[in-house]
Amino acid sequence: MPTESPASRSRFPWIATAVAVVLLALLAIAFGGARDVQEEPPRLAGELWRAGTNEAPLLVYITMEERTRAVPIIGGSSAFRYQPYARFELVVRRIPSGELVQVQRLADRRDYTDEKAPAILGVVGDLLWVWRDSLEGYHLPNLALQVTPSMLVPTALATREMLPVEAKGYRMAGTLGTLVARGRDARLYRIDAAPPSLATLDPSALPPTNNSTRVEDRFDYLIPPQRSWNTTSPGTVMQKSFLTRTGLWYALLSESEREGVSRWPSGEDRPFGQVARMLHRAPYTLDGRGQPEIRVDAVQPVGVERLIQAGFVIRYAGAVWDVADPSSSLVLAKSRLGEAEPWELLRLTRDGRVLWRTSIGMSMTWAFLDLASQLAFYGPIPERSPGDRREQVVWIDERSGARHTLVLGTGELAADPPVGGAGR
Repeated sequence: MPTESPASRSRFPWIATAVAVVLLALLAIAFGGARDVQEEPPRLAGELWRAGTNEAPLLVYITMEERTRAVPIIGGSSAFRYQPYARFELVVRRIPSGELVQVQRLADRRDYTDEKAPAILGVVGDLLWVWRDSLEGYHLPNLALQVTPSMLVPTALATREMLPVEAKGYRMAGTLGTLVARGRDARLYRIDAAPPSLATLDPSALPPTNNSTRVEDRFDYLIPPQRSWNTTSPGTVMQKSFLTRTGLWYALLSESEREGVSRWPSGEDRPFGQVARMLHRAPYTLDGRGQPEIRVDAVQPVGVERLIQAGFVIRYAGAVWDVADPSSSLVLAKSRLGEAEPWELLRLTRDGRVLWRTSIGMSMTWAFLDLASQLAFYGPIPERSPGDRREQVVWIDERSGARHTLVLGTGELAADPPVGGAGR
């Protein structure tokens, strides 16, 4: 019977070790090469947008998620290397439920500067205009691609070659219901989807602006009504007073502000200072210049509510957010002083009663969006740990104060009832 020589026996452990090393290397390549993981949770890229109808609004936005993937190295000492990149996705949700309707990946980018990132340009009816290396139009809510530049039929002096090659070359003209482009030939173009067409546009057709007398500059100051406002603080979307058609002036005033009321107050005065305010009322008339003149001697407090750092929520320039039956206005305030204290939204009637109050869950906000019968606030999740970059969107019903919260990083949704006027 043949026997194994001592030399053969001494080689077998080395062979087994070599095989194990090779197997481990192959496993590392296989699993390491397949590595594609999230480094940071998704966060908002750009602005929030409202789409759909007032009866069935949609919340539309783009998220950016930082990820890392393994890339094979050919001829290197290692089998692979780790490469960071950003994933951009387009998201559509129903309001008020927050239900996810559609999500679509737009791009995976290594270079994810603002200039290179996909962006929402605007909404016209059920068409969402998006920039993704070129102009694209998506049908809402299913995000089916409906329009590309090659589909646009030029007219007159319009040519597809003159279209901008950057997202900043496009603006929404809400008054015209069209997308406007500033072409590379310095002409303005209107872009329509039904049917897909491209035509030159007279700059004088755009709404005038106080920022420039040159009609061509009107393009730079187009503000689409469906886009969120960037805010450095909730005070950005508040004002201290407003007028009614019934000849009454309402204001939220502290004691010192009451003493300093002018006969000709500015309707766009922003509230500031760590003070408590009460609702006040006075009659007004129009003077010879057509400007409202307040009867200062008739300014009287209404109700007994003391509202800390309070101001009326602005719906659009110069107009506060009113709710009917009973006639009331939405107000932002705090329950107590303190930078870390969250802001509350409350509904204040014309006779000074608080029908409900709801915390927005944030002491600071980054954006505000009109969602028809809902107000949306976007900002950081409070009490985050250092390095935690999670964000949330909170929307509140104008009539009931019911609140919904969406955590952007996880998609987690929560619904909360309002707190009554007498509670906190």
